[in-house]
Amino acid sequence: MKASRAAVAIHSFLGLLLCFAGYFIGSVLILALITGFAGAYDERFANEAMISSAFCLALCAAAVLIGARIKRRVYRFRQYVSLISSQKLTSIGDIAERTSKSTDFVLKDLQKMINRRFFVNASIDMAARKIIVCASTLPVQGGPVEYEVFHCSGCGATGTKAKDQLGHCDYCGSPAR
Repeated sequence: MKASRAAVAIHSFLGLLLCFAGYFIGSVLILALITGFAGAYDERFANEAMISSAFCLALCAAAVLIGARIKRRVYRFRQYVSLISSQKLTSIGDIAERTSKSTDFVLKDLQKMINRRFFVNASIDMAARKIIVCASTLPVQGGPVEYEVFHCSGCGATGTKAKDQLGHCDYCGSPAR
């Protein structure tokens, strides 16, 4: 059940790590190039140094771009969870309208998040173009059940669970407290 929380945490860390590494290594490389050209250098290896430096800078730029893309995906996940849980939006079109993204983008983005285990107990109904999040808290057998609202510490969603019972977040699977 902790798969979603772990997936989001890993992606958040990976995005930050790639951005930091790209910026740091790129900055050090640029400083090394500036000091190398300002001082004396061997002209025989100038072309090779320029080519390898350009390649390394391209790798640093790629790391920053990939890290930024991952960080944006985690941000959008939190945005989607907020819309689905607090505003009860399940229509892909409504979510797209609220996030100022195209319907196709939101549909593909949610499917990627489901495949990467950001959401647990979720699927997309292609015919109705809705995201379906299955409730993980089943009603207790017996008399009338009192429910309480909780805020998930893993993804920030709001949910309901039976009072004095253990529950789980419908979106990320974290235990409800």
